[in-house]
Amino acid sequence: MDGSTRQKVSLLVLVTCAAALRIDASKAPTGSWDRAAFLSGFQNAAEIPAHQVRCAQLPSDLVGTYYRNGPARFVGYDGKKVRHPLDADGLVTGVTLDGRSGTAVIRQRYVATAGAIAEYAAQRTLYPGHFGNPRALWDGGMRFKNRANTNCLWHGGKLLALWEASRPHVLDPLSLATHGEWDVDGLVGSCPMDNFAAHPRLGSDGGVANFAYAGNPAAGTTTVRFWDFQPGSYDLRSPAQKHEVPGFGLFHDFLVTENYFVLVASPATWGPVGRPTRALQMTLEFVTGKRPFGSMICFDESQPTTVHLYPRDERSGLRPIAIELDTFFSFHHANAWEEGDTLVFDTVSTPKINRWIRDDSSLKRTKRGHKGDADRNFFEDVDFERDAPRTDLVRYTLDLKSRSYARRALSTRHLEYPSVAPSVSGLRHRFVYTTAGSNAEGVTPVASVLKTDTEDASKSQIWLARPFEYCGEVSFTPRAGSTAEDDGYLLTICYDGRAGTSALLVLDARRVADGPIARVPLSLAEEEGGEPLPSDAIAGPGHGVHATFVPGLAPTLHEVQEAEEHRGRLGSRFLSDA
Repeated sequence: MDGSTRQKVSLLVLVTCAAALRIDASKAPTGSWDRAAFLSGFQNAAEIPAHQVRCAQLPSDLVGTYYRNGPARFVGYDGKKVRHPLDADGLVTGVTLDGRSGTAVIRQRYVATAGAIAEYAAQRTLYPGHFGNPRALWDGGMRFKNRANTNCLWHGGKLLALWEASRPHVLDPLSLATHGEWDVDGLVGSCPMDNFAAHPRLGSDGGVANFAYAGNPAAGTTTVRFWDFQPGSYDLRSPAQKHEVPGFGLFHDFLVTENYFVLVASPATWGPVGRPTRALQMTLEFVTGKRPFGSMICFDESQPTTVHLYPRDERSGLRPIAIELDTFFSFHHANAWEEGDTLVFDTVSTPKINRWIRDDSSLKRTKRGHKGDADRNFFEDVDFERDAPRTDLVRYTLDLKSRSYARRALSTRHLEYPSVAPSVSGLRHRFVYTTAGSNAEGVTPVASVLKTDTEDASKSQIWLARPFEYCGEVSFTPRAGSTAEDDGYLLTICYDGRAGTSALLVLDARRVADGPIARVPLSLAEEEGGEPLPSDAIAGPGHGVHATFVPGLAPTLHEVQEAEEHRGRLGSRFLSDA
């Protein structure tokens, strides 16, 4: 950032936090939602140079940096829309909170992937999407770019931007500058099928585990790899593993207990089972660029979902276990633990594959004479009540000896992005934190904060955001000196779809129904005479995906600005200057 820009930003240093909105969940269990406000979050988001705001409401013991990743460039340099949100370039928001001084240092940058840089240089869209904007195979239909748009991981002194279909990108934790792809100390190759999943699991001891998967439609199997890293480094606790799982796997998440990696395999297939003519037609549509990759994934409702348990250390003498469950699909899991010969896991369950993945509506629009999937964002065509499968928070209790199971619903409110306190990761937990729909029944976009008490449902709490606000994944961080599981703070970015701005909300995890105790504004408002935002951009981060909080990592504004000084133009604002 040059001197003039820094001077402009300095005028915005003393932004005051807005008062917390408090809604009693017991009196307002159901709310409404603003469709136009929700859709406004799928506009390009502007990058935000480092600046500081004051927020006197921040708890004095809340010190650290919050990172959130998510897709954010929804319109290309040539004006072409990204049909599906998951195909947009990743944007990382960094917020350093220092409750001791009541300040927050904010910055926001696109991940400078090789594909994003190439499109900036060409000023046009060069790559197909996985879930929209398909291309014929002879026109690069399988040449996907690494979008780095799903999660952030802090481990071993490195900040990584993750996307589950390729290698991670290393970012500067201060400036968010992109240092390039990383092979994780030689563990992840450079072939198209090599990857490092976007949903690693942080252990209660500070270690990290992750996995990778690659489906083989011809063989009807999926290759899965597991890595179990030591606390504070990428040294392995035990040798890396490789397994073949039956079927065409679709695994965004997994779980880790004391002894096992837990992989939930829904009955996904490549093309419809038992319908060879339809399968051939779909394959031809995919080859010729009329059907995106994701729409080839089907769901065989006649087959069970299977949970696979793989020993964390193959030298332990334990053997892999497979247990058939009822039929369901799950993107995200909350946590799992073992008690003797029993293994318990909580997951967000839905009866079939989410349409967010299996979207073929662009084909239907083309048949009706429309332009196809370049003209509209996916969510513009979604009727949530009709199209979106309802989710439930469900607990499965597995008997490892008899290979039997029991199923119990923990919450039937539509929800997503489950998480637990880091102190109980892989251990028995009581509380699960999620984002939830505004309606007690039915399906709406997730927008509010829900705390589910798995032992006493009457003590569950919800805070309802206003109809035009949409909260993302909730991250828990413990209060200083805490011993109780829920003694801490919940952090989530809330997007205001009417204003096109966002704030980082802080809630007391013990009193969720009271609403935020602090709001940190993230959007950089324009000052008179300052640089205007791009005409197609919103002022703050819109809808994101996953986030992480790093306790104790608290660089000052000066340190972050010093880091920004070392960034070249191409690696800084190249994605928002067009």
